Amino acid sequence: MTSLNRETRRLEEAGSQLISDAFKAGADAAEVCGSYGSKSKISLEKQDYHLAASDEGYQFGIRVLKGQRQGFASTNSLNSKELKEVANRAVEIATFSPENPYFSIQSVAESSSAPNLALWDPTLALTSLQTQKEWIEHLRKEILNDKRIRLNEGSLEVGKSLSLVVNSKGTHQLESETYCAWSLMAMAADSETLTSFDYFSNIARQSARLGDHIVQTTARFREALLKNLKTGTAPSYKGKVVFSPRAVLDILIEPLCYHLNGRVILEGSSRWNLQTLGEQVLSPLLNLKDTAWLADRFSCGTFDREGTPTQNLQMIEAGVLGKIFLDHYSAKGLHQTSTGHASGGSSSLPSVGPHTLLVAPGATPFSELMRQTNSNTGALLLVHRFSGQTDPVTGDFSGVAKGAEWWVNGEFQFCVKETLISGNVFECLSQSLLGLSAETSIVDSGSESPAALIDGI
Repeated sequence: MTSLNRETRRLEEAGSQLISDAFKAGADAAEVCGSYGSKSKISLEKQDYHLAASDEGYQFGIRVLKGQRQGFASTNSLNSKELKEVANRAVEIATFSPENPYFSIQSVAESSSAPNLALWDPTLALTSLQTQKEWIEHLRKEILNDKRIRLNEGSLEVGKSLSLVVNSKGTHQLESETYCAWSLMAMAADSETLTSFDYFSNIARQSARLGDHIVQTTARFREALLKNLKTGTAPSYKGKVVFSPRAVLDILIEPLCYHLNGRVILEGSSRWNLQTLGEQVLSPLLNLKDTAWLADRFSCGTFDREGTPTQNLQMIEAGVLGKIFLDHYSAKGLHQTSTGHASGGSSSLPSVGPHTLLVAPGATPFSELMRQTNSNTGALLLVHRFSGQTDPVTGDFSGVAKGAEWWVNGEFQFCVKETLISGNVFECLSQSLLGLSAETSIVDSGSESPAALIDGI
């Protein structure tokens, strides 16, 4: 982290001043979330290069408590006078905000169990614009290796950043990272068919073999797009469907996280509560873990938005509810301890959310899962993406399955022209969950899941 010594000093000096000024203005407690970022980005549009841009700057958010009232303000300035004005503004907001007994700023210590995450690569930090141009040229050439691809947009960004959380209770957390992130949105077309758009994104924090990684991920994306050119029409039915890892995470697990959110539980809007912990709530086949300690994923780090150390948490084990996501606010309201799940950035108040979700694999090979055909059709629908709506409270969902595949006797036949699917998240993850694949996939350098065979769709 030696190349960011000056930025670290400026970040910490500004954080210290904000807290000092907040106390002078009458705050009882104060917390500063600060960040520094430097990045360069080259973007693609309509088959070719579009724009190159660079950006560098600081961002600070100060949260203060005055009794049981809370105030927040943010700035991107290092100017001492402006920092003082922001601190005064946060205190002023707190004076007329409604009282809430759950507002909290707590002292937290550094974790002794967190691993030494490999988030900083000195080589990547010094990446030249020429190297970045070479990497995005790999991306552009690989996606356009087939003339049937229609590139809508894409980008490759290289950056380095610092994250700081300090408060008046003694919390002090600092972390640095380097990264290269790339993404594409494209479709495929031939003389007869135009597919729907698809997308992918990826991240790496180490420069080793980065060019090869960009090529490999782009090639897989291109082949998936081209597969969609073979289309057909499938009959309507109610029965078994296989959800791909992306579909499992997007359609089923994301709404599930609403009910694991400590603030939602505190409000009484979740179907679960503290008394449900230790009870069987979903299928015994389901095991769900959350971690922030995977350096090759987007949401990683050793502390959360409030400076609380992150940890590995088994949320659901064999269908039994084990943990819920807690920040200091929800933890105080529920008489619990924060689990390190305060989310958000320096320009907003903390909220609650997971880091990287891991759905454990099952025992059935994917190839065998795809042979579990419906008796009424002799076939099976494989769902990849979903464009629709889910009611997070009831779990009901319905919408268009984008790029869904029709399989017969374990063999791919064609991609189904847009078809509607509907079901209920909790039924899908309870009695209707028939199996999980032994193989898992990482989706967009984030969460990870197996495919799922589900009945009643």
